[in-house]
Amino acid sequence: MYTNLNTNDIVECYSCGLFLKKVDRDKNYISKCPRCNTKVQIEKEHSFDSLFYAISSLLLFVMLSIYPLISLSLNDIQLSATLLGTVSILLEQNFFIVALIVFFTIILAPVLNSLIIIFAFIQMHTKIRIFTDTLLHDGFHFFKHWGFVEVFVISIIVTYIKLIGMVSSTKFDIGFYVMLAYIFCFYMSNVKFEGKNVFGE
Repeated sequence: MYTNLNTNDIVECYSCGLFLKKVDRDKNYISKCPRCNTKVQIEKEHSFDSLFYAISSLLLFVMLSIYPLISLSLNDIQLSATLLGTVSILLEQNFFIVALIVFFTIILAPVLNSLIIIFAFIQMHTKIRIFTDTLLHDGFHFFKHWGFVEVFVISIIVTYIKLIGMVSSTKFDIGFYVMLAYIFCFYMSNVKFEGKNVFGE
């Protein structure tokens, strides 16, 4: 029936396996299978928003590495902690495993996740082929699930609450608010990223 139909214009119903022709409507359009009446989500268009958010998150990460997250005053001594400084402090206290976990889940995994999104866009829209689609696909899903920046933010808030009354003064510094913006951009870069259109999932 659809001899000249491109396979990219076909979507499968996951309930009964019926192949349906995509309807050229709004990108959020949800059709229903005529056989089993199951809702079939039409693939979203591959938006450049994901790329912009990924680039923004990397730029914010650079700022995050510079500015302190929290500052406190103890006996007229001013102390502050940055993201990278937190890992350094853990290493100095011989908490090597904890430092490794923090470095991987808070720094390495999110950064590599954003880089993979950027490389995926580059390879999709240019003739440049640095990595295989399989490697990008596996790397994207792996690092996506191993990024726990939001957990780190919660730990900072808990630390701040516990320090109240124990030190002369304590406050969230510029880095903390940069981290909130970083989490937003990182989250949105993953939400807007359509793996099906890039990796052919």
